Amino acid sequence: MLGHQRIISALRTAIQKDNVSHAYIFEGPDGVGKRATALKFASMLMCREDQFPCGECKSCQLYREASNPDFQEIIQKDKSISVEEIRNILKGLVIRPLYSDYKVIIINDADTMTIQAQNALLKSLEEPPPYVVFILTVQSLAAVAQTIRSRCQRILFNRLSHEDIMEIMESKYGPRQSDWEFIVSYADGVAGTALELAESPHSLELREEVLEFTSRLVSDRDADPFKFYETFEKNNDRVDYILHVILLYFRDLLIYKETGDTSLLINSDKKDMIIRNVELSFSHIIKCIQAVWDARRGLGNNANFQLAIEVMLMKIQKADNA
Repeated sequence: MLGHQRIISALRTAIQKDNVSHAYIFEGPDGVGKRATALKFASMLMCREDQFPCGECKSCQLYREASNPDFQEIIQKDKSISVEEIRNILKGLVIRPLYSDYKVIIINDADTMTIQAQNALLKSLEEPPPYVVFILTVQSLAAVAQTIRSRCQRILFNRLSHEDIMEIMESKYGPRQSDWEFIVSYADGVAGTALELAESPHSLELREEVLEFTSRLVSDRDADPFKFYETFEKNNDRVDYILHVILLYFRDLLIYKETGDTSLLINSDKKDMIIRNVELSFSHIIKCIQAVWDARRGLGNNANFQLAIEVMLMKIQKADNA
């Protein structure tokens, strides 16, 4: 819950003051902590003790064991949430809660509900039983009908700060490690992305390969750009990640050329590699960055994959002559 203490505190206060809304929308990027916060809120709502969640009352025990009948959750399995899924979860609303003061329903990725599913949910949001609390998590409200939005209290989950994510990493993995600056910067304020990357040896090995080849491409005229294409081809499902790694490398080159300060580097664990190419001119580095952005834009417009990548690699290698 690091980074969202203010939201948790506000929800706790609402319970204490008996001012709980019947429906909430938690909005924010995927992986920012919406579901974790929703589950925490549910545990607080369902506890019967004054110091909630106590973890000891019958309701808390059943919730911890994932067997509390007063709690239901939809986790998206297909591309969209169907009307049948919504109808199934709404069937028991007329039955009062057995162990808690509330029945809590979490609908994750509610912005993927079909129109029919949203219409089915709307009927319950218009006249909800007083003991029901809906929590909808969404990345964007754009796909959610205005009639649903107007009946929910919106809580916005902002991207976390660099230090917040560092603290989350420390709480999970212990003392800071050399590659965390890159991981946290790549995560761009989304803790879930940082944790996923930290637990993906392949992603970190791929970063090593990409950085080494990029460094060689700008410093060695004999380096074979078509050989580097093989890395893209083998990891074509990670092309955005590879391009991001390359951009952060050139970003560090610019920063170091301007400041000479290695503490400002995102790839701080690769400072020797950065320093090794510091003789590159500013115009050379800018042209390399532009080549990467051109490739990214082309791929976004369905350009031929191999052609877009190979042209980018050749542009990077010949940027000093361009």
